[in-house]
Amino acid sequence: MIGRIIYCLCFMLTSFALTAQVNIQSIPIHIANGTSIGIAGDFQSNQPILGNGKVLLNGTTVQEFNLSGNTISNLEINNNTGINLASNIKIDSLLQFTNGKININNNDFIFSEAANITGGGALNYINTNGIGKVFKYINNNLNDFEIPVGNSNYRPIYLNTSAAYTNASVAIKSVDSSYSDKPLHIVDYLKNYWSVDQTGINGNLEVTAQYNNDTDVNGNSDSIQAYFFNGNNWSSANSNSNATNHRLTVPVSSSQGIVFGMNNFVFLGSRAYLQGAYNNLIGLMDDKLRRPIQYLPLSDPYSTPTYATHFQHIQHPFLESIDNSVLTDQSNDSNNIVDWVFLEIRNQNTIGNSVLATRSALIQKDGTIVDTDGKSPVSFNYIPEGNYSLSVRHRNHLALSLNPAFAMTLSENKSSAFSNHLIDLSSMPANQIYGTSNGYTTDTHPTLSNIRLMWGGNSNSNNNIRYSGFSNDRASILSDLNNNENNILNGYYKADVNMNGAVNYTDTDSDKSFLLQHVLDNSELKIIKQELPQ
Repeated sequence: MIGRIIYCLCFMLTSFALTAQVNIQSIPIHIANGTSIGIAGDFQSNQPILGNGKVLLNGTTVQEFNLSGNTISNLEINNNTGINLASNIKIDSLLQFTNGKININNNDFIFSEAANITGGGALNYINTNGIGKVFKYINNNLNDFEIPVGNSNYRPIYLNTSAAYTNASVAIKSVDSSYSDKPLHIVDYLKNYWSVDQTGINGNLEVTAQYNNDTDVNGNSDSIQAYFFNGNNWSSANSNSNATNHRLTVPVSSSQGIVFGMNNFVFLGSRAYLQGAYNNLIGLMDDKLRRPIQYLPLSDPYSTPTYATHFQHIQHPFLESIDNSVLTDQSNDSNNIVDWVFLEIRNQNTIGNSVLATRSALIQKDGTIVDTDGKSPVSFNYIPEGNYSLSVRHRNHLALSLNPAFAMTLSENKSSAFSNHLIDLSSMPANQIYGTSNGYTTDTHPTLSNIRLMWGGNSNSNNNIRYSGFSNDRASILSDLNNNENNILNGYYKADVNMNGAVNYTDTDSDKSFLLQHVLDNSELKIIKQELPQ
């Protein structure tokens, strides 16, 4: 048949072929059961396709399919150049893939409760290449019901439900990019994700997503774990990762969310105070390394030769760095950055305590320790949820540690890291701090009474603070000044123990004076030793 068809079609033949563009207007088309209409050109209708017969799209060039949001019972795709969907569409009975894929663009592809899908595969799938989604309506339990979606690659979803249903549906979309809101510094992850929306399911919905191991994995595929993101928090609870079949199974615990694969991790929310920067008049640390002149480095100082001898990273597969914007003035002054700190996640053994992983992070004026975006809790790769100890270290302060006997829970829950799971070394009960009271100092706070501070004055970054004797800190300050007592050195130096941006030896506000008077109580023979779990 040649030309545009603009009138009612009622086909009773077993099969019928149309080679040109088909345009149905005003009157519905009815295709009788057992009848197949092959269409090689574009197809457009502002009416539903009635009857149980089948429309076969079998062109040799890309075909446009436009049903104006109407319904069709049976549709078969046999066009290896693909079909472009130009409107929403609803399938009542069967979508059959023989060859080719459907690009749904910004339109929704809807399947009724009774509809099925067959023939999905590596070259045959629904390509969610725009904002459109694939909807499956549900009124009975589903068992591994396949939604053959993809985006540049075949990445199907399998639905399992056990519930009561009230106008229930699941909406799926495969997205051909890594999820932008994944935790910072994740190492092994998928380059794609799936969005899932559900409504009316009064029970359990479990989703299994299949990825392409050859193209979708960044990093080590063996480390990929299944996660569900509800818009606020990640969860791997009750999930399953099948590395052999490249499948991720998660329970969908909210009305909408994301299915994603990445290495396991935990968030750490913690707080500590540095004696060298602390100002007891305001209860905050000074940020003189940030303003008025920015001396803070934009990459991890603990990985540089100056500090790396004393700060050795473990399970640390990347170098931290920050944008200049992280060091700009924050609307809340207490959130401004003071310096970099070095974090150690440790096991909870009181004997045989060891470091499991390290991170370099940022400390704010109120003592909150944040990741390199300047606001998030710090994430640790390859650490599963559980109880851990924590040591906070700094380039010119002695470390402060959680007592391993009081190891605290680290979880994937980002929103609770600074609340329920906060490790506050500045104010927690003394018995939860490792070692003796000699391992830290205290100072007053305008609202918190006394708080705990990390000892300052450790200008040579070793495990003690001393004014005289072997490897003392006074001599280290002078060494940074090329042994010239009258020198002043501006910038980011470990000898700047009062953290004001200048190494100074002779003035009343000098680093030597801070060491002797504020740290060692004017005792040239006093030694303060670092207390870390062993």
